[in-house]
Amino acid sequence: MKRKLIISGLAFIIILLVLSSYYIYSNYTRNIIEKLSMNKKLINILIAGSNVYNRDRHRFYAILSINPDNSKVGLTFIPPSLRISYGSRNVYHTIDEMEISDFKRMSEFFNREFKLQVPFYAEVYSSDLKRLVDLIEGIDIYIIDQVKDIHNLSYGLNYLDGEKAVKYINSADENSIFSKYDRIQDILLTIYYNKDKYARFNNIQFIEEALRTIKTNLLPQEILSIGELLLKNSEMYCLILPGRFSENGYYVTDSIAYKIYEKTFLKKLALDEDIDSVIKVKILNGTNIPGLARKMRNMLIRDGLSVVEFGTSPFPLLDKTVIINQKGSIEKVKKVSELVGTDRIFHVIDNTQLHSVLIIVGEDFAR
Repeated sequence: MKRKLIISGLAFIIILLVLSSYYIYSNYTRNIIEKLSMNKKLINILIAGSNVYNRDRHRFYAILSINPDNSKVGLTFIPPSLRISYGSRNVYHTIDEMEISDFKRMSEFFNREFKLQVPFYAEVYSSDLKRLVDLIEGIDIYIIDQVKDIHNLSYGLNYLDGEKAVKYINSADENSIFSKYDRIQDILLTIYYNKDKYARFNNIQFIEEALRTIKTNLLPQEILSIGELLLKNSEMYCLILPGRFSENGYYVTDSIAYKIYEKTFLKKLALDEDIDSVIKVKILNGTNIPGLARKMRNMLIRDGLSVVEFGTSPFPLLDKTVIINQKGSIEKVKKVSELVGTDRIFHVIDNTQLHSVLIIVGEDFAR
């Protein structure tokens, strides 16, 4: 009897070790991103961010969407007052009132209202952003007049380390969440546009170091696969989640919001052609040489662009022409740069403007 108990105990231990080994193996080899890519399924990740830790609640929300079929990337920024309903009794909360433990309810909401399956999430605090920017050795941001009162930042190209990157976001006018989303786009689009420069950081060692303080349900090998998709040469689109503010201050969505989202975002991610091909341009003469803005206006109109405004730049004089992306479409600024004949492209998003691209003409255009 005792011998049978010993054999049974050994058998149980062996089974437990086999199951444990299988679990560890599966955990280290699992890659849902690869499976989604093979099946050409849209990959959606909810990004939640905060300046300070507050019981897993966040102020910044966005959904990163990647189409593995054509490598197009989309970023949907979510107003923190977005009202989310869930449960049979239609319980309502704003998204910034919910904790990350409510991720399943958030995911169900986006699937129901916007036909988005969002199985992944990542939490990023300002301290994480500081560390990540320092790990990639900083970024270069072009300053016009979008930030004020940040020490050692001036008009033109500026280097941001991690601390300055956080200050850059938080210095948005009137502490507006939508202005902060614009500043976040400046940073992300700058990195994405210069992705070849940052490709060397897409390795398991770097990812494991980056994840040391970040909470996510993605595994390092899955993030590596996401990085490989992001490094492919394609377009990035950004927008605020369509909806409206209710009388009590909530941001609410409906079937009309979904139709707008489908037309202006989901179709762009799915289709190879640009369904919104009109490029609206503003031109400013950044020199003392009269007539350069008008001259460029006439040239670009002949090339089919829509020039909505032209005039004299209020900024310091420029020797070289710069092209500034102000609406988040990298392909549009690339097209404009080809027509103008300059590769000096920068990203300063301002979604309050009518134009997509700002051109500040330098003296090189007169030569």
